[in-house]
Amino acid sequence: MNKIQTLKKHDIPKFDLKKKPILDIKSIMKILPHKPPFLLVDKIIDLTENSIVGIKNVTMNESFFIGHFPREPIMPGVLQIEAIAQVGGILVLNKLSHPELYSTYFLKIDKVKFKQKIVPGDIIIFQVYLLESMKRGIVHMKGKGYVNNKLVVEAEVVAKIVKNYEKL
Repeated sequence: MNKIQTLKKHDIPKFDLKKKPILDIKSIMKILPHKPPFLLVDKIIDLTENSIVGIKNVTMNESFFIGHFPREPIMPGVLQIEAIAQVGGILVLNKLSHPELYSTYFLKIDKVKFKQKIVPGDIIIFQVYLLESMKRGIVHMKGKGYVNNKLVVEAEVVAKIVKNYEKL
């Protein structure tokens, strides 16, 4: 296995939220096929060859809060994992010359841990990095989400990059 990056278990990275975004929401929508209300990343503040940092501002206006849960709104865990995958999708699709022609599809989700509730008003900082180099369109990534300098969610995802033939 060709490991790319490992972090110590309790290392909480430092993030500069005042930094000018590398990708804003308009740029993100050109890369990802997702659109509101299912677009779960607002901006990218760091991007390297093997890692990315994305931001999600959680507001009460999110459609999922209508039913999850009206009296105690909590961001669903499956959407937290989806947000990790979307940030990771930007990492890998951004490397392609025409990212808008491709999509990423889950193949596997593993080692998921939810550590704390995410509620309206939270700013989630997602850090996603490659665990292995992409091979045959398959990518293995690890993502972590932080709120107020606390790890709130983590997961490993395996995804496949697929060309969207209907867009040709």
